[in-house]
Amino acid sequence: MKKIKFTTIIALLLLAFVGYRLVKRYLLVPAMSFHSEQLTLLDNKQTTSIDAYKGSVVIVSCYQTWCVDCARETGWLNDLSASINSPKFTVLYISDEPEEKVNGFRKRFDTDKIVFAKTEKPLGELGIHSFPTTFLLNKKGEVIKTKLEGYDWKKEEATIKKLLDEN
Repeated sequence: MKKIKFTTIIALLLLAFVGYRLVKRYLLVPAMSFHSEQLTLLDNKQTTSIDAYKGSVVIVSCYQTWCVDCARETGWLNDLSASINSPKFTVLYISDEPEEKVNGFRKRFDTDKIVFAKTEKPLGELGIHSFPTTFLLNKKGEVIKTKLEGYDWKKEEATIKKLLDEN
């Protein structure tokens, strides 16, 4: 009798956890409320913000170096940026991890078309809890799409080109 109750409790907890993950992944998409947050570009140590990219189409990916989906998305985004090859298109990677970890991550992948930046605030404080959380912004800085936990952004090449053609 006790064995059945224990098994039932474990099954219910597992089901609740899976349900929570599905809701978090598909229904609780974070808002990009950190447009003006100060970022430090890792290549030249200049400060910037997402707002500074207005006038360009931007993909902003909030990532962690340990994240498997982030690593997979990196190749897709670098290839996409090379394919679009426009000065009005930027892929911006934002992390809160130490620069040494980020540089190790960069060395593992082809990332020459990606701009890397660091935020001093933890990503959790910015509302980012799933990695990667990636936003597509139009030239006005408005969020057009948000994807969580890895996405092949090359599927959006036509959408991005259309956004680039808009005034």
